Amino acid sequence: MRTDDLSRRSVLQVFVAGGSAALLAGCGASGQSPAVSPSGSGTVSEPISITDQRGKTLTFAKPVSSVVTIPMPAASLLVAVDGSADHLSAMHNASWVAMRDGVMGTMFPRALELPHDVATQDFTPNVETVRSLNPDVVVQWSDAQLVEPLENAGLTVLGLKNTGTQEDVDAWVSMFAAMLGKPERAAEIKARSDKELAEIKSAAAGRGSAGPSILYFNRFTGGLKVAAANTYNDFYIKLVGGSNPATGKDPLPGSGMVGLDVEQVLRWDPEVILLGNFDQAMPQDIYSDPVWQNVSAVRSRRVYKVPLGGYRWDPPGQESPLMWLWLSDIAYPQARSGLRGKVTEYFRFLYNHEPTAAELDKILWISGNSGSADYQQFNAG
Repeated sequence: MRTDDLSRRSVLQVFVAGGSAALLAGCGASGQSPAVSPSGSGTVSEPISITDQRGKTLTFAKPVSSVVTIPMPAASLLVAVDGSADHLSAMHNASWVAMRDGVMGTMFPRALELPHDVATQDFTPNVETVRSLNPDVVVQWSDAQLVEPLENAGLTVLGLKNTGTQEDVDAWVSMFAAMLGKPERAAEIKARSDKELAEIKSAAAGRGSAGPSILYFNRFTGGLKVAAANTYNDFYIKLVGGSNPATGKDPLPGSGMVGLDVEQVLRWDPEVILLGNFDQAMPQDIYSDPVWQNVSAVRSRRVYKVPLGGYRWDPPGQESPLMWLWLSDIAYPQARSGLRGKVTEYFRFLYNHEPTAAELDKILWISGNSGSADYQQFNAG
């Protein structure tokens, strides 16, 4: 669509609430595509209205040019939707660390120069720091105690839910694309995600037998925490056909990332263990520790470090379809997806970047996972 087509459209309105998204443009609730070019490069001259996941409506006179992100996945998600780091003004330190340690900082080096002291580890905002940046909008988790200090300081806040669903990811993408003036970018990203989701579900349904028990460690060093009920990790373990001991017959109480002791893990005896990217634990740390030697996943050497791409693959984000494929290949190594090629294709789409062989090895932790079963399937051909 040419830019001059935009002048013939009426007000763009984007409503995103409750984890679902509908993009409306000029045609009421017809569901037709918004008035921007398919590449997402068109300009939006009319006000942009967004209802966030608190149910609060924000209106911007024009696409935003300065965004501070506090939720950890938000910084890299914004960059992926935007295709650049030009409109990201600051981020949570954990977001910055993922960019530094992954490949996002290589693809978008400007991001590593941005402030990353805008909130404490528990997302409490450093209000004066944020206000000094004078952003158009601050992206924050929707808890009142996290949002109100920012709004009381006169800042515009876009509230996100943290309920660990794919619908949340879709909603975040839609809101970010809308406020950047690139609503069709959200449709493109969701279409790809939906396609991969359908294929993963179909493959899992077609196996006709239960998959392995898979335990995800959000933290391993300095105290054990695993993904329990209402987590995205529980969602994708079950998506690929596996089972999560933390939500099975002997479940952990509570939801989210829950602390536990070694004895509970020994009772569960998981067949596969995943180590997240929120600490430095690697498979060799478990293989070499006598405490874990009787666990099935250790005996069969099925302990894996989760990949780290443009963002960590363990929480929800723009690269989640790649996590589903990787985990499916881990759970069922005989049914290989050609993941390296999929990562390359996705990175071209998300970041306009062709990853090198060395970058693919880094993303997939080829070296760190080299002692684990069947991991050679992810090596360069």
